[in-house]
Order: sequence, then structure tokens, then C-alpha cells
Amino acid sequence: MTPGVVFKSRFVFSDLKFTNYINYIDRPEAVRNAAYSLYSVYASKRQPETLERTSALFTGTKDRLTLDEKKSLKKQFQIAQDAGSPMWQQIISFTTDFLHQNGLYDPKTKQLDEEKIREVTRTAVQEMLKDEHMEGSAVWSASIHYNTKHIHVHLAIVEPHPTRRMKEVEVEGENGEKVRQQQYRGSMKKATFSKVKSKIVNSIVDRPEQLKEINNLIRKNIVAEKRQHLSTKDKNLRGTFLNLYSKLPSDKRMWNYSMNALHDVRPEIDRFSKMYLELYHRDDLKKLSDSLHRQEEFLMSAYGAGKKEELYKNYSKNKMDELYTRMGNAVLRELREYDKTVRGIKARPKMRDPKERLRYQKHISQSYQESWYDLKRALRKDFTSVKNQMSFEKLQQEIERAEQEVER
Repeated sequence: MTPGVVFKSRFVFSDLKFTNYINYIDRPEAVRNAAYSLYSVYASKRQPETLERTSALFTGTKDRLTLDEKKSLKKQFQIAQDAGSPMWQQIISFTTDFLHQNGLYDPKTKQLDEEKIREVTRTAVQEMLKDEHMEGSAVWSASIHYNTKHIHVHLAIVEPHPTRRMKEVEVEGENGEKVRQQQYRGSMKKATFSKVKSKIVNSIVDRPEQLKEINNLIRKNIVAEKRQHLSTKDKNLRGTFLNLYSKLPSDKRMWNYSMNALHDVRPEIDRFSKMYLELYHRDDLKKLSDSLHRQEEFLMSAYGAGKKEELYKNYSKNKMDELYTRMGNAVLRELREYDKTVRGIKARPKMRDPKERLRYQKHISQSYQESWYDLKRALRKDFTSVKNQMSFEKLQQEIERAEQEVER
């Protein structure tokens, strides 16, 4: 699957491409359109593109430059070239399907929402310059290019007064000899490109509602309701809940789902959470699964298939991990409250009447005895379950051996 958005970046120093771009800054759109292959570093290694048309030059603050503003921009690019600044040529390319799906392009009328594309470009450039510490020093211009396959934005960025660090490089001298000289760094961080592309996609596609739906399913529909559900009063959960209680460390400070001290108990907590979810939130789990699947499809449409597919699946996995983490902590919170009841640590009400105090102590003692009985019964049940599982696995092994003997 072709990515809906592609972002490319190259840089050149004082060469023909740099000079040609400066020369064509103040030319009419039609002239720049015809000369695209002369200044574009992307047209140099393949056949020149046949462009239908090119939009007006725009910048961070202007949708269309006047002739005087073009001349001023041209002067800034010339100063940058004389100062040894790199010129970054970048392309933000969109498939028409992606633009159409997100309401920015009408394939019948071939109308593009240029205003939105300019807004997206400005957001992306702002993110990039901030990440590369070039916010106050860079000057840039861009135009929207139309061709038969993809609509794309062509960007050119320079620093009239370079701020980039310098490095020593080997270049070809006038007579073809190798010469070492100092040059401003042109390469940008890989992380910058990832952020820029994410910014582009998120600026086009308004995902808050879909993401909100996923978060609400996890936090409000499922976890918040679990906090109101008493496991000790639930005949389906009580035994497993009490068995889980018996396996927790004595130090209550360790009763946090992500603590290393719960490494061995965490699978038991997850098993309890899964049991609760399947009993009481089967529909919510289906909705969550569908929402995560739609999110994966969206990511694939924006970024393409291939090796990245594993990353999309990681998004779903991370959200499910979040669900089980939140569920685990909700269960542990309930276990802490239960522990207080069992140990009689619950705040004792003020009672002046000796008979009332005696009744309270008897109640606490009875609660403890009931809890201990339930716990022992749960342990016996769990032990029987383990034996049954072992017997089942032994039976499977015997069946496999029998089949092998028949085959002989």
C-alpha cells in the first residue's frame, strides 16, 4: 500500500540548483513551472516532471507574495548562499486518494483545498525548525505542484546567517583535486523527520473523537465501573479474588501493578482482569477491538504497509496493555480495601457503650473468619483446577504418543 503522505528532504550548497532556484524566485508561476527541473534536486536523477501547474509562492506569513516581497525573499536566499548556508529542498507529497478521503481534494472537479495545504505546510515547517533550533534564523518559501500522479508541496529553506555547526568535508577543487574545507551541517535528525510527518498527518486528519472513544472505553466504560464492582460479593469472581489476595507480598507498598515485586503475580492479576472483562464487558471489548482496528487501518493509509505494519499493531498492543494496567491497579485497590477489613484496620467508630463495642469486635472477628474460610476454599478450588489442567495436558501427550504409534 502506497503511503498517503511522503516527506523527503535533501540539501545542496552553492551549486547550480541553488543558483537556479534563486533566479526563479521572482519569476511568474508559469515560468517557474517550466523551469522546475532546473532547480529541483528531485528532478535531477530522473526524467523531468510534466507539471500541470504550480501555485503561487507562499511563506510562513504570506499566501501570495508581491513582486517586492519576492525580490526581498530572493535577496535573503542570495545572502544565505554567500554565507555558505545549505539550501534544504523538501517535498511533502500526497496521494489523491488520501486527500479525497480526508476532504481536501475532489477528483471530479480536481479542486484542492490549497488553504488547508498551506496551513499543513506551515505547521510542519514550524515543527521542523523548532526541532532543529532554526526557528529564528531560517527563511523559507513553498509552492504547491500539480502533476498527473501526486500533488506535492515543494519547499526551499535557507539560513541567511547560518547557525548550524560546521564540519570538515572533502570536496572537489577547481582542477579536480580533492580539497578539505569547513562546511555547515546540512543533515537533520531522523527524529525530526518522524515528527514532521506525524505533524502533517495529524494536521490533516482530525482524530480526537476516535482516540477519545478508545480512551473512554478503557477508562470510563470498563475501569471506572470495575471500581464500583465488589469482587467479594460476586460469586463468579470471589474465589479467584481471594486466591489472588493470598499470593500478594506482605508489604502493601508493593501493591502496584507495575512494581517489579509483582512480576510473578502479574499474570494472575491479568487472568482475573480477563475473567471480569469477559463476564461483564464483552460488548465493550468488541467495540475497543473494532476501534483499534480502524486506527490501524488509518495509520496504514497514511504511512503505508510493509515493515511499519508491526508498529501499527504495537499501537493496539499498547492500548490493551494500558487497559490491563489500569484494570490491575483497580483490582489491587480493591484488594487493599479488603485487606483492611480482614485485618480489622478499618477506622474504628467511636463507641461509648461497652455492648456496642463488643458487637463491633464480634463483627470484625466474624468477618475475618468468613474471609479465611473463603480463602481456604478458593485455594482448594485452585489446587483442584491445577491438577485438572495437569491431567488434561497428560492426556494430550498420551493421545499424541498413540497417534505416533499408529503411524508406525
